Amino acid sequence: MIENVISKRYAEALSGSISDEGMLSRALENLKAFGDAFEADRQLEHFFSHPGISADKKSALVGELCDRLQTEGVVRNLLTLLTQRKKILFLNNIASYFEAVVDERLGQVRVHVTSAFPLTNENLDQLKTGLHRILGKTILIDASEDNSLIGGIQLRVGDQVADATIKNRLAILKRTIEKEEVV
Repeated sequence: MIENVISKRYAEALSGSISDEGMLSRALENLKAFGDAFEADRQLEHFFSHPGISADKKSALVGELCDRLQTEGVVRNLLTLLTQRKKILFLNNIASYFEAVVDERLGQVRVHVTSAFPLTNENLDQLKTGLHRILGKTILIDASEDNSLIGGIQLRVGDQVADATIKNRLAILKRTIEKEEVV
């Protein structure tokens, strides 16, 4: 829980230090790339959490990773600060909060769409247009496939889910039938 409070503060501070909208997007990409490096190499997590490794070595590695990833100066400063304060392991949480702050500032919404079959560009454009009319914001779509849905789509916007899949309809029908049999 405290991790979330700390992460949110760092994300808001980073956002407050950036006035350019293009820089906001680049900073978000940098944070995600750095987080992906942690995901790809689990030894990084062990390295940064190990108390026997000096802060200088940890800072040097952050600098090297920032050079490789061509990280923006403000993000490099944040990562250095997180390393010094032993909060670098909060990076994924900070990136999540920062993404929410960036989306709010840029007037955009991220929508995760899961469908049984691949959606065409035309389908995605129609979905973006419809959601833009409803939400009044720029829509960023992340699409994936799940054959177990049988048909239809599932939309996830933040913590809200709209499920119009055949699998969900069959589950509702099954519960209704089971309820009637019990009564």
